[in-house]
Amino acid sequence: MSESASGPVGWNPKRGPFSDTVLAINFVADAGRLMLESSTSVSEVEDRLHRFLPVVGLDGCALEGTLNSLTLSYWQPGQAMPITTMRNVRVATPRLERLAGADRLLDQVESGALELDEAVSRLRDLEAAPYGSQRNTHAAILLSVIGWVIFVDGLDLVTVVVALLATILTFPIGALVRRLHFPALGATFLVAIVVAAIPNLLAAAGVSLLVGPAVVGALFIHLPGRAFVSSVIDGLANSPLSSISRGIEAVATAGFLALGMLVGNKIGTGLGLSYEPDVTATPIPQSLIGSGLGVLGLAVAWAMPRRQIAPAAAISAMGWLIVALFTAGLASQADWLGYALAAGVVGLAGAVAASLQHSTASVYTGVAILPLVPGFTLYTGMLAIAQGDTSTAASQLGDAGIISLAVAVGVAIGLGVGTETAAFGQRIVKRTDRTDTT
Repeated sequence: MSESASGPVGWNPKRGPFSDTVLAINFVADAGRLMLESSTSVSEVEDRLHRFLPVVGLDGCALEGTLNSLTLSYWQPGQAMPITTMRNVRVATPRLERLAGADRLLDQVESGALELDEAVSRLRDLEAAPYGSQRNTHAAILLSVIGWVIFVDGLDLVTVVVALLATILTFPIGALVRRLHFPALGATFLVAIVVAAIPNLLAAAGVSLLVGPAVVGALFIHLPGRAFVSSVIDGLANSPLSSISRGIEAVATAGFLALGMLVGNKIGTGLGLSYEPDVTATPIPQSLIGSGLGVLGLAVAWAMPRRQIAPAAAISAMGWLIVALFTAGLASQADWLGYALAAGVVGLAGAVAASLQHSTASVYTGVAILPLVPGFTLYTGMLAIAQGDTSTAASQLGDAGIISLAVAVGVAIGLGVGTETAAFGQRIVKRTDRTDTT
């Protein structure tokens, strides 16, 4: 027999000969859907749910997650047909409090601290909880933009103000897209055009600003770092469907951002502007402050639980410090190796923090990797195309691709090592507790 997400009026999952099984399988499906909508990794969510299934008597339940759906099918002994349920997954702005909250409910049921009936009720409350005021979300995004501008090229007040203005002008695009049912990638393209055009127009009008940092700072939150990392993690975890779909999403998002930047940059070159991006490194203290503000703003905008914001910011700063020291020490040679090492540390620290705080690693890594995403390199490549410099464009875009791949692989390896390390530590603790009890 088959059960859907919500039945007809008066339907009660606790009636009938399979009431407990139906209640359990629907709880797992609902929890998994909330986690998939905000997690960086489909395979991580699948692994978490597989470990939970035996707790509620669903040993052997088939579970398959993709970018758009989650399906569970359980064949109860003695029955002719399996019990099957499916959920549609709508990936949009991350809701990290849902990701962490659903994972926490699974932990509480596992430990016996919460009955399944109560967990179902709390999961519904978690899903129904409001996202927070739009004003606070916008304020957090603007704080993040300030941080990313400082991160890219230090503090320049005019550049910061221009980046904030460009960002504010993109806020109505989201509502317009939802109303017109416009494709999400089309919205990304429009946002990139606005963000790239405003600094160019103001520079053409005679305003003295740093065009590159203004554009990159405002676009940083739209870079597909989370999707790209998820694609590689899922590929290494033998989840090919989700890996391919996330990979296509990441490439398409990067492509539409690049096209939008190209159009915006063309406005500048068409008005006679000619400029070279400042490729000198931002001093490490300023870049750390900038990355901290950028991560803090996005953590708040994405509703990260308060107790997890500080660890995520610390992991992020640690990763970027490794890159800054590594690239400075090797005179910018083999930059990808420094990014891979930093990403590995981010993945490892995210897995350990998740174990210590009884949460999922995606809460930390999805935010902490953002300073490692090569947004400025991508921008300089698009700028070179707009100015007809194909040689520089090929070099910059190639570097952006290599660094992105190094970050994704590094995070995946770090997560794997960190998860195994945390699991080994938990086994040692349990063994010690049993020995002490004996």
